[in-house]
Amino acid sequence: MRRHLSALAALTLAGSLAGASLAVPATADATAATAAPASVTHVAAAPQSPLSTSIRWNRLVRRGGTITYSLKSTNKGEFATDLAGIFARLPKGASKIRVVGKASSTLCEVSGRDLFCIFDTLNPGRSTTLKIRVWLKRSTHGTASARIGSYSIDVPPGVDITNEDELERLDLQNEVLWKTFKTRIVR
Repeated sequence: MRRHLSALAALTLAGSLAGASLAVPATADATAATAAPASVTHVAAAPQSPLSTSIRWNRLVRRGGTITYSLKSTNKGEFATDLAGIFARLPKGASKIRVVGKASSTLCEVSGRDLFCIFDTLNPGRSTTLKIRVWLKRSTHGTASARIGSYSIDVPPGVDITNEDELERLDLQNEVLWKTFKTRIVR
């Protein structure tokens, strides 16, 4: 039951977090959140179950072609993940974006060029894969650039994950590890 609640809470927050995370680059140090004296503040620390994500993609594509991003995320920590997944800001000039391969327990949402996925609980040493296909417009030229970031967040005991205010105090946007992937478009 806990897994479904965390997935529901994360999807509820996905729109606001994805917009904030994509607009502002992540900083290296986590900032401490301040709260009223009556409430408890949770500061995000380094995750106890960090993800190692490897990505393969087309480095060269023809105009109007497709770019396929294949992601494999592995839990390198000693504990199972509480909340883990990816954010992605896919290339400009995309006519269609689809998640064409994923585990049945992975939840994904595409909104415009933004992609947000939540993985099921990953035990230590276990992996999950995700395949994203981006169809480009015929008029797209130059370089197609995508930003993909993975996250693994440990939810502290006592945090109500259905409460949006408590989830905002976790400072999730500093937990996303972003990388840029470029594809050259040729004639």
